[in-house]
Amino acid sequence: MRQGRLGASTPARGGGVTWSLGEVEALARKAARGGGLTWGMADEAAKAVLWLVSFGLPGPDALAGYLQDFDEVDRSSSLPTDPLSDTWRAASGQLCPIATGTVLSDLQRSDVSLTLHSLSWPLLFLPFAAWSTNTARLEWQGVTFQWFDASLCVSAENQALLSNHARLASLSPNTQDTGKHFKRAWRADLSEATLQDLTHFAARTYAPETDASKLSGAGAGLKDED
Repeated sequence: MRQGRLGASTPARGGGVTWSLGEVEALARKAARGGGLTWGMADEAAKAVLWLVSFGLPGPDALAGYLQDFDEVDRSSSLPTDPLSDTWRAASGQLCPIATGTVLSDLQRSDVSLTLHSLSWPLLFLPFAAWSTNTARLEWQGVTFQWFDASLCVSAENQALLSNHARLASLSPNTQDTGKHFKRAWRADLSEATLQDLTHFAARTYAPETDASKLSGAGAGLKDED
């Protein structure tokens, strides 16, 4: 896999690399586009990852896993078949978290009671749910997120946060405020594996070098006659 980085990143504890939020967003956008999303949808995915890492959540890890699972998959069949209902299912049997989240944002529903069947990588759906309403809760097996305005808290089993499949997820009004409260983060840790996966997808957006571009590039080896 091709490795790369954006800007100046610094070492993190545990052998990873710490990135600014802007660097994470830029890498996520290119990786999402390289993974088959349109630029518009890639931008939505990048904003979702940015929101997650701003709370210290593993958004880049979730995006890397999602892109692997949905690589070369037609996402048009992974949308809610009846977005005006209170129960969402996909024709493919798997709801895409980015496409489904975008549908939720576009609908601007005032009613937040929603059941989602077979939601892939539900963590990536969380930002869209939070953007759709100021106060609500999102639950799937082993995880309960609650938010009110800018406050976010969670009760979760660690491994469940990065579940690649929620058999049943629910979005409902928030009636309590319990669990771990998140503080805002200004940098994010990326493991080497996640960095490799995201840069692998991002590399697909790079135009292949031609003979002309090689000659016009810096350090092409042409002699300066001046």
